[in-house]
Amino acid sequence: MDIRNIGVLMFAEHPEKFIPGSYIELIRFNTKEAEASDDFIEKTFTGPIWKQVQDALDYINTNVIEEKVVKLQGQAESERFFHKSYREQEPVEIRIYVDSIQILNYPGLAKWINLERFAEGRIKGRKYRNRRIGELFKEIDLSEKKGTGIPKILRELKKNGSPGPEFDMDDDRTYLNTIIHIRDGFDKKEIMSESMSKSMSESMSELEIARIQVILQYLTVHDTINSAKAAELLDVEKKTASRLLSKAEKVEVLISKGKTKDKVYMKK
Repeated sequence: MDIRNIGVLMFAEHPEKFIPGSYIELIRFNTKEAEASDDFIEKTFTGPIWKQVQDALDYINTNVIEEKVVKLQGQAESERFFHKSYREQEPVEIRIYVDSIQILNYPGLAKWINLERFAEGRIKGRKYRNRRIGELFKEIDLSEKKGTGIPKILRELKKNGSPGPEFDMDDDRTYLNTIIHIRDGFDKKEIMSESMSKSMSESMSELEIARIQVILQYLTVHDTINSAKAAELLDVEKKTASRLLSKAEKVEVLISKGKTKDKVYMKK
C-alpha cells in the first residue's frame, strides 16, 4: 500500500470515497431472533480509520459493555488488534447479539498463520498485512505491540470467567469471524421481574418490550436516562423514545423526576 493511500485512510474525512470498504458497519440485534427480527440498529462509522475504530469502541463501551455481553478489564483500546486489509472492498462488520459480539474481517488470516496456534495466543511471526497502518495504530494505542493482543484478550476473558473467543474462517481464508460470547449468569431476562414482564406484555407490543429491555439494561449501570439518550440507544426518533418512556412509566416499569426538557427516568 503506497503512502498516498495511507494518507487517505488516516486523514481523509471520507476514505470510502477513494478506497471502497474503508469503513465499519455495526449491527446491533435487540432480541434473540437476531436476523429473523425487525428489531435491530445499524450504524456506520466513517472518517479517518483511527477515528472509526475509536468511535466503534466508544459505542460498544457506552451501549454494549454495560449489558455485560463481555466485560474486559482495563483500557478498551488494549483489547483490540488491527487486521483489516484495505485491498478488500468489504467493510469490517460488527454484529452485536444478545449473547455475543461478532467481528467479521476481510480477508482472513494470512496463509502462514496456524489458526489453532493463533486461537491459543501462540503467535511467533509478526508479518504485517499493512505495516505502516499497524505502526501508526500502535503509536496511538489502538493496537497491541509485539503480537501481545490475542494473549491479552485470552487472559482478560479468563480473568472475568468468560468463555474463550472463537475464530472462524472459510477454507480460502477470505474472512475471519471473531466471536466473543456472553459470560454465564448474565442473561438479559434477569433484569425483568415476573410482575414487570406481565404488566408490559398486557399493554406493549413485542418490539416495545424489546426496546424497554435495552433501556432497563442501560439502567443497570446508569442511574437515569432521558428521551435523547434513549433515542440514541434505540436508534429511533426522540419523540418515539419519549412515548416509550412515558408508556413504561404508566405500567410502573419506570419512574420519572423533573419536567419537560429536564425529565429523566429511572428503574422503579
